[in-house]
Amino acid sequence: MINNLLQTGLLACLVVSSLIVLILLIRQPLRKLVGAGISYQFWAILPLSLIAMFFPHHQYLDMTEKLNTPVNQLIPGATLLEIQPASVWPVILVSAWLIGSLAMLALFGMQHLHFLRRLSKLTRVDGVYLASDVDTGPALAGCFRPKIIVPADFFERYSKAEQALIIRHELVHKCRGDVIANTLFALLQCLLWFNPFVHVAARCFRLDQELACDASVIAQEPQARRTYAEAMLKTQLSVTPSALACHWPSRHPLKERIMQLQKNSPGKLKRISAYMVLSCLCGVSAYSAWAATPVSPVFTPAQSGQVDGKSEVDSYLIAMDINVAGIKSSPRVMVKQGSQASIAVQSDDKQAKWDFSFTLTPTPGDKYKDAVTIDMIVKKNDELIAKPKLITGLNQKARMQKETPDKQQDFDISMTANLVKKAE
Repeated sequence: MINNLLQTGLLACLVVSSLIVLILLIRQPLRKLVGAGISYQFWAILPLSLIAMFFPHHQYLDMTEKLNTPVNQLIPGATLLEIQPASVWPVILVSAWLIGSLAMLALFGMQHLHFLRRLSKLTRVDGVYLASDVDTGPALAGCFRPKIIVPADFFERYSKAEQALIIRHELVHKCRGDVIANTLFALLQCLLWFNPFVHVAARCFRLDQELACDASVIAQEPQARRTYAEAMLKTQLSVTPSALACHWPSRHPLKERIMQLQKNSPGKLKRISAYMVLSCLCGVSAYSAWAATPVSPVFTPAQSGQVDGKSEVDSYLIAMDINVAGIKSSPRVMVKQGSQASIAVQSDDKQAKWDFSFTLTPTPGDKYKDAVTIDMIVKKNDELIAKPKLITGLNQKARMQKETPDKQQDFDISMTANLVKKAE
């Protein structure tokens, strides 16, 4: 379970990093070409691709045709990110991962609590909430019941026109669900706290969010560009509140935001073309993320050895790690109970050929539960080397070794048997 968790996490990290690099490379040219609104929507490629990774990725295999066939020939990438179960490193890595995630979550939680303390008692006036100090807001806070929070001197600091534009700005955040988007991105930062791309992306995401909101307001009030810029200048002394809120923090590049106000909205044809291209990119990225996930084989019932649709013998998937005289191989084989399977390993100089033949039979249930008996014959250049026999549990690694003084007949074999079809 820990191995699967680590594999999934590492794969998600690679996918997220690749997508973030793609977004960071495209976002600014896209903003110049089709506007800030569409550029911000391009971030949707990230959650869509992550969701696609968790869709089932099955490959259906016919047991009749595929028995005794190496599974790495049937399922491309079957050994992707394989980690040995006996290693303690997966446990250490997952523990460090979880500790870092909890620490990051605690940091965001403390930041949000500090923001709530600064709000102190809110006073509702004309649909907005006045904070108790002049350094908090404008902001939108609250995932499920968002509130527009403004500084205590909001009605004195800003003119009537500026007040209307600020409130409209926050209402755009509210209608788009940007507080929820910020919260989800903060959770992504917690999960992938060790990935610097995620933290860079978080800042760029918030900037694009604000620029898109500015563009939406200016599209509704094109004559109010100067007034809107003046409202921004008056807000630059605001402190940075919670990462879970939408706000106007001072670290946003003011020059970039004001320059963006001067741009007109893209035409209808340009918007339609941009949406078509972005839809294709989202689809390709989501499919690529799904295709990158490991394949889960689904074995269909074998026809041979069946009576009235019921299998008469068990079938097993055998994972092997073979090390003979410095030659290493990791074949995967499916085999029926009582049928002999063979694996051949040849040296690079073709001077030595090793043959491994084995048969699996289930052990009596009254003596051993969920166990099999492995009878093996080991040959080198057709010369019998050993005939090991042992009993091992299902899903447990069994190991057979032999050492000789001249090292010419040494072998080290590990086998793990998994039941894929139970006799009925």
